[in-house]
Amino acid sequence: MQIGCGTVTFREHSLEQAMAWIAEAGYEYVEPQATAPWCPHVDPWHDDPDVFRQKVKDFGFAGATALWAPHGAMIPDPACVEGISQTIRWAGAAGIPVVNAGDGQKPAGMTEESALDLLRQRLDAILPVAEECGVYLAIEPHGTFSLTADGLRRILGLTASPWLGINYDTANVHRAQYVETVQGAYSWTPFGEKQDEVPTLDAVVDRVVHVHVKDVAGSECVALGKGTVNLAGCIAVLARYGYDSVLSLESEGGFSPEQGRRMIAESRAYLVNALREIQ
Repeated sequence: MQIGCGTVTFREHSLEQAMAWIAEAGYEYVEPQATAPWCPHVDPWHDDPDVFRQKVKDFGFAGATALWAPHGAMIPDPACVEGISQTIRWAGAAGIPVVNAGDGQKPAGMTEESALDLLRQRLDAILPVAEECGVYLAIEPHGTFSLTADGLRRILGLTASPWLGINYDTANVHRAQYVETVQGAYSWTPFGEKQDEVPTLDAVVDRVVHVHVKDVAGSECVALGKGTVNLAGCIAVLARYGYDSVLSLESEGGFSPEQGRRMIAESRAYLVNALREIQ
């Protein structure tokens, strides 16, 4: 497993500044987002993917691991097909192997069957683009269905495409709360009941293509190992299965530069030690 860090920790600063601080902390990989106004580090309609590729090299990273898509709440946002498809095309050109999205919250009054059918239709429109570009669409626990193992399996069962996978977030199922960006705004959404992050991961680990390592104390993101998420248990599941991709540090940002830099440094030290212990 390799170690990466999301630029969202520094979402109130430029992409270049975020990449500089992440490189300074010693991370090998970086993960941007395209979720303006929440984290406007990539604009897949206007940014040049070749320029981004060069930035990754210039800052000394081995690569960029994933990209959160605009309009990524697939059930409630009718612009998701266009937004995610464009992000997949951009990611393919930029050398990013995974685009992240979520199912999002089912609108009030919509049945589960109708919501899943709508999600199936949208996946059917997006996944051929993923196959053409060689980029995975990864569903993160981020909505009505995806915060449980059964729900994730229901989503994966909507298609036979191998280009649909999971971006597992270690904290979202743990606290049953997530931040969602829809139609240019964002909000905190408490949802359902907390799940145990370790057996939930174990139930779907064979479809995991990217991992957000996140720790929380209550509703606040904290440095890895400082909160209540069973990170060691999740890493053990991944190691047992043979997951050999990136563990990408995730937070919700909002830190001062000093707080953010300290948090990512402490988190990297935690991950280096955790990976050493399982080898």
